[in-house]
Amino acid sequence: MKKTVMITLLSAAALLLFANTADAKKFDDKTDVGVNFKSDDPTIPGENKPYKDNLALVWKPSSFQFGEQKAVGNSATFSNTISGNQYLIVNDDRKTVSTPWALKASLSHLKSTDGTKTLASKLMFTLGDAQAYFIGDKIGDDNDYEPTKPGDKGSLGALDANAGITLGDGKVKTMTLEAGVADGQAVLEKKTANDVKGGVATLITGAKLVVTDAQADQAAGESFTGHVTWTLDDLQP
Repeated sequence: MKKTVMITLLSAAALLLFANTADAKKFDDKTDVGVNFKSDDPTIPGENKPYKDNLALVWKPSSFQFGEQKAVGNSATFSNTISGNQYLIVNDDRKTVSTPWALKASLSHLKSTDGTKTLASKLMFTLGDAQAYFIGDKIGDDNDYEPTKPGDKGSLGALDANAGITLGDGKVKTMTLEAGVADGQAVLEKKTANDVKGGVATLITGAKLVVTDAQADQAAGESFTGHVTWTLDDLQP
C-alpha cells in the first residue's frame, strides 16, 4: 500500500535588528516540524479503550481503498485494493454475566475534497464465520491489555456453540451499507445473555464500492472520501 506522508512546516519570519553593538541581543525562536506516517496494516486497533474489564471493539479494518477509476455512466463496481486480512473483533472482558450487545455499521456520504459534490454509492462486504478471539494476558504500562493480533498464533479458534452470536441479519453474511444512511446495520450481535465471554472475530472479505452513476455526479477529476462508523452497543436493560 502506498504510504501517505504529511509534513507540516511552520515558517518563521526573519528578524533583522539594527542597533548599536552595545545593545545587540541574541534571540532564539522555534519552528515546529511534524511528520505522520499512515499505518499500512490491513487491521488496526479499535479506539474505545480500555479493553480490560470492558466490552470493546478491539480490531477493525484500517481503511477501504478503491484506487483511481474512470468516471463512467450507469452503475460501476470497484474492488478494495487493501491487501491482507481485515478483521472485526469484539471482546467481552466484563466481570458480570455477558449481556446482549450489538456491533453496527453505517457509511457516511462520500464527499469531494471541497465538499461540494456527493457520490451516490454503497459499500458491500462479506462476513466470515464467527471465530473465538483470545486477547491474551499481556498488560501494558496503562494497565490495559496489549491485545494479540488476529494473525498471531493461537489468537483465533473455534467459537463456543453456546455463544449466541449472529452475523449480519442471521440469514445472509453480505453487508450492504448505503452512503449517507445514518441507521446502522447489525454486523455482529449477541442477542441473549449467557456465560460465554471473551472475543468474537469475523474476517471481512470482498469489499466493493458500487457507484450509481459517476458521470451524473460529475465525479471526473474529483477525489471522494467518507468513513464507516462502527457502533458497539451494550444492550443490557
